[in-house]
Amino acid sequence: MHHFFPPKQRIIQSFARHQRGNVALIFGICAIPIAMAVSIGLDMSNASAMKSEIQAATDSAVLAAATRLAVNATEDDKEEIAVDTFYANLSPALASLIIGAPDVAIDFPGKTVHMGVTVKTTPLLSSLVTEEVNLFVEATAGVSNGVPICMMALNPTAEKSLSIQGTADIMANSCAVHVNSKAEGNALYQNGNGSATAASFCVKGEHSGSNFTPPPEDGCMVENDPLLSTYKSEWSTYGISSKACDHTNLAQINTATTVTTNFSPGVFCGGLSIKKGTVHFSPGIYVFRDGALDIQAQGTLEGTNITILFEGNSDTRLVTQAGASINISASTSSPFKGIAISQHWNSIPSSPNLIIGGGTMEINGILYFPSQPLKITGNGDIGTSAAQFAIMADTIAIEGNGQLNIKIGQNYQSSGLPDLPEADEIVRLTE
Repeated sequence: MHHFFPPKQRIIQSFARHQRGNVALIFGICAIPIAMAVSIGLDMSNASAMKSEIQAATDSAVLAAATRLAVNATEDDKEEIAVDTFYANLSPALASLIIGAPDVAIDFPGKTVHMGVTVKTTPLLSSLVTEEVNLFVEATAGVSNGVPICMMALNPTAEKSLSIQGTADIMANSCAVHVNSKAEGNALYQNGNGSATAASFCVKGEHSGSNFTPPPEDGCMVENDPLLSTYKSEWSTYGISSKACDHTNLAQINTATTVTTNFSPGVFCGGLSIKKGTVHFSPGIYVFRDGALDIQAQGTLEGTNITILFEGNSDTRLVTQAGASINISASTSSPFKGIAISQHWNSIPSSPNLIIGGGTMEINGILYFPSQPLKITGNGDIGTSAAQFAIMADTIAIEGNGQLNIKIGQNYQSSGLPDLPEADEIVRLTE
């Protein structure tokens, strides 16, 4: 049959047969990068999905930890919550790919929580291009400044942990009130014509009563005691319990109202009674052991840069009678910075620490009774002229027909008070 075609045509036919083979060869060669590109695209899509899931888990972790930051939990507690929340929001398959432990950094002064997470994965299809893909995800959550808490009932379970009865009024316009008790129905209790006004009211359990402005929020988180750890440390460091008595069973102060009796810092064993006249405390620490500090109707206690501490038997407490006057300011430096009057956490009196109004009651600083009840009653105003005044006690009962004024301003740290918990903070992602 070759005889019927000229030589030139036979060459063309041969080239055509070879061209079909070349096309197949070229297609095969081109298919390799195409397949690689497709596999890389799929791996990138898979990595993007993984990173989105890890990012969501990281965001949840820092938000959870920052929420705990807002209620004064310890650093370890916040780190643990961040890590636990991260893994709780991550699938087991992805959790197995995490390299080491997530890195958690907490900035207490700045009120921020940062977490960084590294994941090393093996590509599903593009292992010819790269053996591994490293993903790094990070997130930061912060806590905005809130309103300082100036009254705090610390007991976790007591009914009527903060009780307002009679016609007594509470005025805390620039600060917040917080109740840690989880009691249902009456953790915060109001009865009678008395009222309470604050920047906000927050209760772990439930409240009873309607004379609140604004209405309380129930079901809040517990605010950890911000003072106790430092307080215990300073009590031990300065050997308060081991100090010897400087005065024992002092005679009652009963002088003319114009006479001032001066005392230097020391330990008063058996207490001190001021029936009449003025007692002046020079700057320093005053310890009352196994006896009350009892200020009666015509008695006055005054002093600046002082701290009054109680420890001992069941008689050891603060007692002021109707008409008694207190005009004191807390120390502005350690130890016991900002604490005006307080009691050892294991010293429990048989009756509450008692403040009966009617005289002049101006206390600049914190009344701090971490395990003891405090009762405020009587008439007249308390704290009218105090620049910074806060109350933290196991339980707080307010009765009578007077007015209790509590004030903590936004710049309270500059006046020598320690950091206080805050209410109405906003926790949000910042990065």
